[in-house]
Amino acid sequence: MSGEDGDRGILTGCGKRALNICCRYAVHTLLFILAVLLRGPLLDMHKNGTMHFVWQAAQDTLYTLPLIQALALEAAVLAFAILCFSYLRPARKPTYLLDFYCLRPPNRIRLFSLWLELSRAQFMDGCRRPNHACNDVLIEFSEKVLEISGLGDRTFVPDKVKRAAEGEDLGKSFAEAVDETETALIVSIRKVLHRTGLKPCQIDALIVNCSAFAPVPSLSARMVHHFKFRSDIRTVNLSGMGCAASIIAIDWARDMLAVNPNKRVLIASTENISWNIYKGKQRSMLITNCIFRYGGVAYVLSNIPADRRRAKYQLRHVVRTHLGSDNEAYNAVIQKEDDDGLVGVKIGKELMKVAGRALKVNITQLGQKVLPLSEQLIFAGNFIARKVLGLSMAPYTPDFKTAFDHFCIHPGGKAVISEVGSQLRLSREQCLPMLVPFERYGNTSSSSTWYAWSYVETFQGVKKGDRVWQLSFGSGFKCASAVWVSLSNNDEKHDAWTDTPSW
Repeated sequence: MSGEDGDRGILTGCGKRALNICCRYAVHTLLFILAVLLRGPLLDMHKNGTMHFVWQAAQDTLYTLPLIQALALEAAVLAFAILCFSYLRPARKPTYLLDFYCLRPPNRIRLFSLWLELSRAQFMDGCRRPNHACNDVLIEFSEKVLEISGLGDRTFVPDKVKRAAEGEDLGKSFAEAVDETETALIVSIRKVLHRTGLKPCQIDALIVNCSAFAPVPSLSARMVHHFKFRSDIRTVNLSGMGCAASIIAIDWARDMLAVNPNKRVLIASTENISWNIYKGKQRSMLITNCIFRYGGVAYVLSNIPADRRRAKYQLRHVVRTHLGSDNEAYNAVIQKEDDDGLVGVKIGKELMKVAGRALKVNITQLGQKVLPLSEQLIFAGNFIARKVLGLSMAPYTPDFKTAFDHFCIHPGGKAVISEVGSQLRLSREQCLPMLVPFERYGNTSSSSTWYAWSYVETFQGVKKGDRVWQLSFGSGFKCASAVWVSLSNNDEKHDAWTDTPSW
């Protein structure tokens, strides 16, 4: 099921009725003001009609005041009605994040490991064996990317990729792909249920993300089967959403919770590596082989009031940007066949430009919701000076450090990290939640921002009241933001940053 819809702003039934009442009152008030302005002609036109007594009452009420005072009174009443609606209308039910768990794979599937006495050079030598399926272009390009990408030697890959060092063919195996994906999801879900103290029967909805692998039955159905979730559970299976899938899932869950009181939604995300290995020679399609790694996350969202006491965070805003109508943005990251008919994901040279453009659109919308008034005034003044007065000056990028205390931005690669950090003017310490998770885990697709978040909690700590910005990018091309506020002090040591395997 696709998650391409933007913010829908769902109101409850009471909210819709309140909105209708307010709109009717506003229209009636505006008509009343117009009647005062044209009271003479209108009274003459309707003096013999059924509206005569209505207009006469209006005349008796307002003619005792000067015209300007009457208009001011009506404007004040209208403004009061709008303010009352803004503050008294039913608000969207709070969405709480109870907890999350980032997958810590076992040491045996580290790509390079001193424990297994396998170095990067030995791995490459294994790939160069005559009976190995890797071609010279793939090997040389991969070796170069590994040297300059910022990836460390301790990232994790599936068993099948790890066995490539022993000369095994990298051919696709559906059974192994299913096992790889199911294992990541099952372990992550089991761990987060344990952390939250919840049982499968206490979960009301399930959302599963895996962008490039969509078997039948769906992955969400496989999780329902494994954990024996209730028969009335609502499930969503997101595919093709790329690295932005996690925040898209949060948006889906928020809208689901907005109209369904006292519910919990479990979301699990991973990406399949072995099924999507590209064995061709096109360099733009070899990049995914080099930077994507094995990982996963599971987390629980709730709108149950009693859950607030144990929740870690509360969701404040979700802003999604989609540039898919633009050809350049649409083709920046795309799955396709190469000239030899081999399928892979092409990452174009225009990716950085497209990502920067998507980021600007997204933060322009987000800034209106989170930036202090001083930053918004500076931005507005800069815009007017450039676009209205025609002054030659650089566009002003608001200082988002005034709005957020922690930045959990998608660690998609060294170039992406550098581009985002530069645009947002982040210090090196603020970029560490991107740099370190990428070095340690690589690009784990939709779960990447959660590894950044687990790093923040483990090494920097999050205080009660701190604001956390979760930002991700995805094919399409998409950019998505989620803003959270901490409900407690969160400084636990996550399994992802220990030397103890989780399974």
